[in-house]
Amino acid sequence: MPPAPRPVVQERELPDNYGDNQIYLLVRDPHWIYSYWEIQKAHQEATLKKIGGSWDGVVSILRVFDTTDGGGNPPYFDIVLRNNVKAWYINVQPNHSYVVEIGLLHKDGRYVCLARSNEVRTPRSGMSEIIDEQWMGIDWDKMYALSGGFQVGKSSAELRKLMEERLKGAITSGSGAGAISSMASPVRIKKRGFFFWLECELIIYGGTEPDATVTMQGRPVKLRPDGTFTLRYALPDGKFTFDCHAHSSDGVEEREITPIIGRSTERPAPILKKGVKK
Repeated sequence: MPPAPRPVVQERELPDNYGDNQIYLLVRDPHWIYSYWEIQKAHQEATLKKIGGSWDGVVSILRVFDTTDGGGNPPYFDIVLRNNVKAWYINVQPNHSYVVEIGLLHKDGRYVCLARSNEVRTPRSGMSEIIDEQWMGIDWDKMYALSGGFQVGKSSAELRKLMEERLKGAITSGSGAGAISSMASPVRIKKRGFFFWLECELIIYGGTEPDATVTMQGRPVKLRPDGTFTLRYALPDGKFTFDCHAHSSDGVEEREITPIIGRSTERPAPILKKGVKK
């Protein structure tokens, strides 16, 4: 019997865009964030009508907001976009939070937003300067005992007298404020020189034909002579999508790999051990 014919596989071309009107923001390292976007022409035209302008009097911009302080009117700066670019690296400050908008700015100062990004926070560029705070846990049994909770059989008058005596002693010893607010306030202890910090980095590496073209988030990736590459990013807490494409040199084939990376860091309160010489 002749071999069964192979099924015909229809090639599917990736679309130039997905019909979205969105902008995304990623952290590269403490000093750089990366934004990429997709805005449809129809959305731009409809938005332009809102300010009653024409393309002659309007420029596309990125408006970069510093949202570190969380106020309602954050400071910002603008980046003018030319030549229909779809991605941009932005130089920023370490340990700051940012949000980016892509929008249209009229020459008379009117501005309208096309899309607003997610918020990101850049990592520190060095060690934390806060090394003299110690946050101490609460021994609830001890607090209950001090309040008279274990004084079975005592009357309310006796308990009130007991608490008054303890509070008076705390005030006369100069620790009254701490005794009253210790459950809601940090306890500052003697300044110590001990510190500990930790950060994470992400390394993405791969390979293809040496004459291929590779992009990550729409930006070209430099290949080594053997076709391999390595990318290194700061990795703060959060979930991040890295869209990577490889195109054959003849333009016939395209491959896509999209790592989705997440980081979640726990930072328990420092522990000061009792009975250890300071």
